[in-house]
Order: sequence, then C-alpha cells, then structure tokens
Amino acid sequence: MDVNTMIDELIMALRKQIARTKEIQQMPAELLLKRQAAGQWNTLEVFEHMNLSSGVYARGLAKVLAGKADRHPANAEFKPGIIGDFSTRSMLPEADGRIAWRMKTLRMFDPPKQHGASSDSLTRFIALCEEFIRLLESARTTDLNRLKVVSSLGPIIRFKAGDAFRFPIAHQQRHFLQIERLLQGAS
Repeated sequence: MDVNTMIDELIMALRKQIARTKEIQQMPAELLLKRQAAGQWNTLEVFEHMNLSSGVYARGLAKVLAGKADRHPANAEFKPGIIGDFSTRSMLPEADGRIAWRMKTLRMFDPPKQHGASSDSLTRFIALCEEFIRLLESARTTDLNRLKVVSSLGPIIRFKAGDAFRFPIAHQQRHFLQIERLLQGAS
C-alpha cells in the first residue's frame, strides 16, 4: 500500500475523531456518565480505555521514530505484517457498523479497574490523536516496514511501525461506534 495514502487516510480518521470528541465535550456530564447496564462502561470510560490502550502505541512510535527513523530512508510502500494486518482488520468495524470479532479487555486497559475516567479523558484523547497526527507526519521520511514497535500485549508481539499506526486507529474507530450507541441510549 502507498505510504502517503495510508498516512493521509489515518490522519483523516484522526481528525474526524478529534472533531467528534470536541462535540462530545459540549454534552452534559450526566449523559457521558450514564451506563446502559451495570458493569458496562460509560462514554468517558470508553475514552479512557482508548487513552490507555492507544497510548502504548503512541509512546512506542515516538520512541522508535526518535531513535531509529533517520537510519532507514523513506519507503513509498508499506507491506503490512501478518499479525499486524490481522489485528488491524479484526479491529475494524464491518461496513454495516457491526463488530465481528469481540475481545475481552485486559485489566490494564479497563478504566474502572485502573484509575477511572473523567471529563479530562476527553481532553487527553484529543491530545493523543494530535500526537498520532504529529507522529504520522514525521513517519513520511522513514521506512515503516523496518521499524518495529512493541504491541500492547508486550514484547512477544512486535508490529511494523505502519501497523502500529493502523491498529490503534482502527481500535478507536471500533470504539467510536460504541460511543455513538451509548450516547443514543443515554438520550
């Protein structure tokens, strides 16, 4: 796949997420804190979950781009890795908005089992998306096939840098569908 096209599409997805998050910031707190059922996350907890899980990739990408990007000249093509591509595709919602492959959340990414969530979760999510955009722009000058980033599951699974961008953004797209369902059910 063409690197610049991939980066442009990811940046466009992030900008949409930022715009929607800014709209959600204007909503009443009671709407964002409402749970559909006991034990389910509210809207703010979904945002905090994305901060926790996507933050792993943003930090990993920042580290690898700062330390090794200049060693590998730009490559116009990105070939997804087998595990990275499978993981990304499994995260993406179906065209009709269905989530085909459901997963259990690891404790370290479960906001109620960590430090909870607040309206600050929205502000931090916007900052996280802006950081991804900055990293994507800087990634245009390196080979996203050669740089590796440790996955959120630990050093056993390492993604190519291109997949380390694709996966969390797909994961966020999945959770934005959840957010929309929560907001519809709460109003």
